[in-house]
Amino acid sequence: MSHLQAIDQGVISFAHPAWSRPLFEGDRGRPRYRAAKGGRASGKSPFFAEILIKRMIENPDTKAICIREVQRSLEFSSKQLLADKIISMGLLHYFEIQQNRIRSVFGEGIIIFQGMQDHTSDSVKSLEGFDIAWCEEAQSLSSRSIELLDPTIRKEGSEIWFSWNPYKKTDPVEEFFRDNDQSVLVHVNYLENPFCSENIKEMAARSKAQNISKYNHVWLGDYMKDVEGALWKDPMIRKAQNFDEVPQLERIVVAIDPAVTAKENSDETGIIVAGRLGERFFILDDLSLRASPDTWARAVVEAYHHWNADRIVAEVNNGGDLVEKVIRTIDRSVPYTPVRASRGKILRAEPIAALYEQGKVSHCGEFRELEDQMTSYTPLSKKSPDRLDALVWALTELSRSTGQAVWRIS
Repeated sequence: MSHLQAIDQGVISFAHPAWSRPLFEGDRGRPRYRAAKGGRASGKSPFFAEILIKRMIENPDTKAICIREVQRSLEFSSKQLLADKIISMGLLHYFEIQQNRIRSVFGEGIIIFQGMQDHTSDSVKSLEGFDIAWCEEAQSLSSRSIELLDPTIRKEGSEIWFSWNPYKKTDPVEEFFRDNDQSVLVHVNYLENPFCSENIKEMAARSKAQNISKYNHVWLGDYMKDVEGALWKDPMIRKAQNFDEVPQLERIVVAIDPAVTAKENSDETGIIVAGRLGERFFILDDLSLRASPDTWARAVVEAYHHWNADRIVAEVNNGGDLVEKVIRTIDRSVPYTPVRASRGKILRAEPIAALYEQGKVSHCGEFRELEDQMTSYTPLSKKSPDRLDALVWALTELSRSTGQAVWRIS
């Protein structure tokens, strides 16, 4: 039986959600641009992963690239999603999953994973023979990246796919699809995803009850709006996102805003890694998670060693001595500083927001959940901003040690 017969006769089954039907319109390469944007858990990435796998089986010579604006490691690429899909669907005999690419067993087909920021106008020419470019997290694509990629993927019948969570109406990808008659674009959310789990639906319901504006953005895929009363505005975040590469830092800390329970409705434990060089500050990682004290303590200690940090800083208002005890259980030798908040969150956050306003903070990665908290938290917010709290503690500790300014935090 041929690969096409296996698909046609249902031996290989692909179950696509109803919202995806417009994306199958036309012929190969017409329309050229196929895209899905929308909220979290809407199934955009799994859908494109499946149709890419299907295309590779139908034509084992297909060459595809999965693109992001910044591809710092394969950990943050679509490779794991594709590999998991191939394995779970029982299709491993069609593919060879290698360390940094996926190859077709029955042809010359290949899937590679790259970041557009790594390309120049010369290096991007290496992609001219590719059939498909899938742009994940396309809301982060710069105008330069789209302008480089579009004319490069020019093989007859080639296509460029986009999937993204909307951020601003003015994002380059939004502008690209405005009045684009060579495209098909669908807007989807988790309510239209038949594969969405009950746990996800419960998370969305909690978000809706706690912050309707954030719910509309994160879960329904509305554009991010500036929230009245929030210290961080979109231009401040945009400025922080513009960075080239992480320099050799003078000092690095791992900050924790610990949750004392790990139930489904518990707060997350905020874990932020940040560094300093002179008067500039760098957010290196957001490892926040909902987990037991033992699990988040291990994540903190692993981050401390991974980043070769100088100190762990932890808020102890809720956990008290338990916080240090659980960390010391994992590693007794780590330098540790407890901090206790005696002022309100907004007062503690104001000097940190000032650093952003002055353009002194860079985000060295994609930290959408953190940035959503930053731009949506106000004095009236009901939910504790775990990631934001950890960020404030991290930058407060680093700024105190610069000798530039001293802010009383407790």
